[in-house]
Order: sequence, then C-alpha cells, then structure tokens
Amino acid sequence: MRTKPYTEIGISRVPCLRCGKPSIYQWQICSLGKWVGICAKCDIELNKTVLKFMRVKNWTEIMGKYKKLKDKNNEN
Repeated sequence: MRTKPYTEIGISRVPCLRCGKPSIYQWQICSLGKWVGICAKCDIELNKTVLKFMRVKNWTEIMGKYKKLKDKNNEN
C-alpha cells in the first residue's frame, strides 16, 4: 500500500486505478489510506464528480477551465 505520494517518475510506472491506462496524476483516497495513480481522462471525471457531489453551483464553468488547463499542460 502506497502511503506517500509518488515521484514524477514513480507515477508514470503506475496504472490508473480506474481504467488501467498509464497514470500521470495521483489522488489520495483517505478511506483506503493510500495514494493511487489516475490517467488524465479519469482525473477529469473524478474532479467533475467531486464538484457535483459538493454542490458547487458553477461546476460546469470550473470544469471547462480545468479541462483547458489540463489540455494545455498535456500538450507539452
């Protein structure tokens, strides 16, 4: 069980917990007590789910900006 965050190189070696694709991000799942890797697509879906769950009223606007930021970062 991974209790510390991954390094940049380390996360690239971990498959996405949800879909199995290569991970580029990581999340700490508190209820599991560990860090897990997630791919870009699952990161977007996870953030959208959390915003909706927390009833953030402008979640669509926030997600639009977040997607643009992630797309720009992934181009490099």
